[in-house]
Amino acid sequence: MSRKPKLTKKQVVKLVSLYKNPKMSMEKLCKFFQISDDTITRTIKREGITARKTAGFCDKENSNWKGGLSRHYAKNVAMRHFKKNNCAICGYKISVDVHHRDNNNRNNKPDNLVLLCPNHHREAHLGLLKSHK
Repeated sequence: MSRKPKLTKKQVVKLVSLYKNPKMSMEKLCKFFQISDDTITRTIKREGITARKTAGFCDKENSNWKGGLSRHYAKNVAMRHFKKNNCAICGYKISVDVHHRDNNNRNNKPDNLVLLCPNHHREAHLGLLKSHK
């Protein structure tokens, strides 16, 4: 069974022309063509077009820019504030998540953040950890 092509030849031509415009973000391309960024990248490479350079570019110069803070911003704030990188409950150090006590991921004030292992983070969202809610 063969897979249906994600884009027609006409759509690929349009994608290539839009992709070459540095003002067209990857997010806009994904929405326009209703495909993932991986599909866009594979299509661009297949057409012999050099992929956009994103490493080293910050803010709006990065083609993946979505106009906000990085998803690691809260963890960096918490680690600087608590001066450690382990679960506040069990002390697990290998993988630690940041839990926002008020469930507002834009509120990155240190008193709203707590570092938790994935298991305790899940329990916090289920309401099983009342002390860290």
